[in-house]
Amino acid sequence: MTNQMMNGIMFIIAGLGSIAVYIGLGETGILDKSHTEKIAAYTLLAIPLAFMMTRKIQNNSLIDAGLLIIIIGLTIGLISDAISSAEISTESESIGDVIAWTGWSAMYFGMFISGLGYLRTTLFPQWLSGLLTIASFAFFAFIAILNGDQLAQNEGLIPPLWLANSIVLVIMGIFTIRRTN
Repeated sequence: MTNQMMNGIMFIIAGLGSIAVYIGLGETGILDKSHTEKIAAYTLLAIPLAFMMTRKIQNNSLIDAGLLIIIIGLTIGLISDAISSAEISTESESIGDVIAWTGWSAMYFGMFISGLGYLRTTLFPQWLSGLLTIASFAFFAFIAILNGDQLAQNEGLIPPLWLANSIVLVIMGIFTIRRTN
């Protein structure tokens, strides 16, 4: 398997992996919350891998900066999800919720920064780099600006924003696989 094919698959896993785990295994009751979060965490690791693999093709300081922020935000988000899913007490879920939105918003901010970097390269069509930039900034802004209560009141907006970002990642994977050097 070529590096290009693997990179494209990483983008596709980044886009579809956690959704498939949460819906296919978590919502159906096949796995409990703790196991669902753990498996979803493994699929979310495809996000920094996909971005890291593209930075090896064309260097850009914004892509690198975005990748660093993605890794930091993903780490915070995964830790918060692990704390929330431990079901030790209601306090552990509250602690996890308090730090979750900072981590996830930071990850999407990193994707926004990387999207700006992609706009300055020929890795993806300009419209796709722009779409990544807009979709990730919209999700970042939504979850970074609102507090926990406001997010709970507007939680119906989270799935469409998440899905929009996931679709963009899948399209990036398809373009990566089909790219001619």
